[in-house]
Amino acid sequence: MPIFPRLLKQLAACVLLVATASGCTTATEQIAKRETPPRPYSRLFNASYEEVEIALKQAMLRYSHKVDNTEAGIFETDFVRGDARFIAPHKTEKYPPGYRYRLIVRLVRGRKGSKETIKVQITKRPEIQRDFFTTPQETTTDGFEEQMILYRIYRELILNRAVARATEKANKKNMEEELP
Repeated sequence: MPIFPRLLKQLAACVLLVATASGCTTATEQIAKRETPPRPYSRLFNASYEEVEIALKQAMLRYSHKVDNTEAGIFETDFVRGDARFIAPHKTEKYPPGYRYRLIVRLVRGRKGSKETIKVQITKRPEIQRDFFTTPQETTTDGFEEQMILYRIYRELILNRAVARATEKANKKNMEEELP
């Protein structure tokens, strides 16, 4: 009979040890995830800073801006909530209640040979606010919205260059017609 209580104590100690170890691992992982910022999505554009800034503002028209610092190259949106949230075309699941996110865009000047290049970095910071009293829980992003914004910037640059070339061509044609 004395073997049974000893086995019961050892079993309880093992269960307690495993529960504590797994709980500590989870807490450690959560702390590490909070301390490491999300990876920004970035792309290089061979254009002037002003052209990229105009294309960025055109691509982000639907977002309300919280910070718009042109000199520092920092653009930050206010929290995006409700129906304004981006939903990827292939996703069917709904966002949980309290899901919101903020987009942070940085423009970094640089040179590639003799040409000016601008690096655009977009970081999405999603979180879930369960209720008013608890701190928001950070979540991960799938990266589709960031890539979509980078693509929109690229398309805006292409469109602006095409319009500039067409305007230049039309002006040149008008100048030739005016000459006798």
